[in-house]
Amino acid sequence: MKRLLTKTLADTKTTCAHIRRFRRDEEGGMIIFSLFMLVLILALAGMAVDLMRFETTRAKLQGTLDRATLAAADLDQTISPAAVVLDYFEKTDMTRFLQGTPIVDEGINYRIVTANASAEIPTFFFDLPNFLLPDRGPGATALTVSGTSTAEERVSDVEISLVLDVSSSMLSNSRITNLRPAARDFVTTVLANNTDAPQGLITISMIPYSAVVNPGSDITPFLNINRTHSYSTCPLFDDTEFSATDLNLSATYDHVSHFSYGGSSSTPFSDDYAWCYTGDRNSIIVASTDEVALHTAINDLEPYGNTAIDMGMKWAVGLLDPSTQEIITSLAGKSGTGVPALAAGRPYPNTQPDVLKVVVLMTDGQNTQQWDLVEPFKSGLSTVWFNREYEMQPLHEVPSNRTSIQYSGESTPDYRWDDWFYWTGYGSSSRAQRFPNGFSSQSDYVYADSITATYTADASDTDDEAEDKEIENGRLGVRFENDVYNATWQDLYADRTYNKINNTYLNKPYNHYYIPWSDNSWAETDFSSPDSAIDFSVVAGSEADTRLSSICQAARDYGIIIYTVAFEAPSGGRTALQDCASSPSHYFDVDGTDISDAFSAIATDIRALKLTQ
Repeated sequence: MKRLLTKTLADTKTTCAHIRRFRRDEEGGMIIFSLFMLVLILALAGMAVDLMRFETTRAKLQGTLDRATLAAADLDQTISPAAVVLDYFEKTDMTRFLQGTPIVDEGINYRIVTANASAEIPTFFFDLPNFLLPDRGPGATALTVSGTSTAEERVSDVEISLVLDVSSSMLSNSRITNLRPAARDFVTTVLANNTDAPQGLITISMIPYSAVVNPGSDITPFLNINRTHSYSTCPLFDDTEFSATDLNLSATYDHVSHFSYGGSSSTPFSDDYAWCYTGDRNSIIVASTDEVALHTAINDLEPYGNTAIDMGMKWAVGLLDPSTQEIITSLAGKSGTGVPALAAGRPYPNTQPDVLKVVVLMTDGQNTQQWDLVEPFKSGLSTVWFNREYEMQPLHEVPSNRTSIQYSGESTPDYRWDDWFYWTGYGSSSRAQRFPNGFSSQSDYVYADSITATYTADASDTDDEAEDKEIENGRLGVRFENDVYNATWQDLYADRTYNKINNTYLNKPYNHYYIPWSDNSWAETDFSSPDSAIDFSVVAGSEADTRLSSICQAARDYGIIIYTVAFEAPSGGRTALQDCASSPSHYFDVDGTDISDAFSAIATDIRALKLTQ
């Protein structure tokens, strides 16, 4: 028994010694630590894989949502917006994730599409801590991916100036024929998204230009014109006007004389060849939403004259500047103007949110000379007198034997005793007289009083008679009670072409030496002469290029987006339009029917597409 007890104690001591040695022994400890760390690293790596799967699914889901809603919100999209969204999810095999039916809110000029999606991503490693710590509960077995996307295409408050070249070169190579449908389609595309309220309004001002711009009957009453005639109204602008976007309605502007350069030599003067058309021919259309009226105006464009891109651009920018609010607000809602009542207050300031101001400028040429009559031909009295057969008889209808040409005494207009006249249609013995044809004697002429009263239209006048009286009031010639009329040079140029003025009135007295050879008054009425009635230096092409560059810079600084279209234009025109455009991508260089593609691209670009959420 004692031996057994002793052996047991010895074994116990041995066991304790082994245990103490094992406790002190550190050999193999890293293996156990490494095993724990390996398990932890694997768990973390697995969780990272789960997170990567989550993020990949989220990005794919959100990308599909964004692409689907953008495509569905496109106003050119003819398929149902909800069907477009569903189609995108089917193509990416994610239909099961789409939550409900896409929400669509749309009007005439806007569409808003919202879609939601959600996906459950099973996890392989994310639940590992819950298995190690069962008292923490069962834990998550999946991660939820949620996404939403809202896309909107909206054309809210947009003010557009469409500037179209109608110079005579547009008659070449079917350019005007190709322009008309392109411009009409542009108008249709842009105005198709219009609405009354509250989603915004699109208005288009159309500015046809040649060597001049005809403001037309809607705008002219708001302009202070230093009138030298009442035939037409095409204002002239000083160089200083092109450094700013505003159009100063309180300023006084000269206007272009009424004359024809080249063109027909018909008698009477044909308005088809007037440097500035009368009435509303080729006139500005202001802030219109009337698609039919704009189409009609485009169809009625009549090319003639030189090219003044700077003048067209000045008007285009001015009609986007708040300085012309008085014009648009006064016309808003009035029948026949095409300006809707909601346009009152336009042009808005460029600081107003959600207002887009756009100029679309087109030319087939380059800046050329801008001409006008010079004094005394612009407003001075001519040397031609008419013995009218009745009151206000048109000058070209007055027979040759009832006209007379003053060839002496012009320098002393208040002293008529010095005057001499050449009576056309009379023989050599009686054609030189001391008084004009229509008076019976020199004394009658010297003491005759000119008529200062003006003609006024009354209720019994026809429209033509009222118009004739209005025109007559604007003439500055001298009239007498016996219907003798001393016409101004402007009267003559508005009645006949220059070669008819020479051949009908001045040629014979000049060749018969009644008008001295040293007197250039006859030669100056011929536009081809060096010292001409036409001033070739009113605005030269190079000066117009400088003015165009200045007004384009002012417009860009103001925040106006400028698209330019060079339509079979020469290098000078292409360079000028490249300089004017907002960026190289806003410049188009096209030929033939490709002009339709350019206008279509611009119309689409104006309707900017954007994600809003």
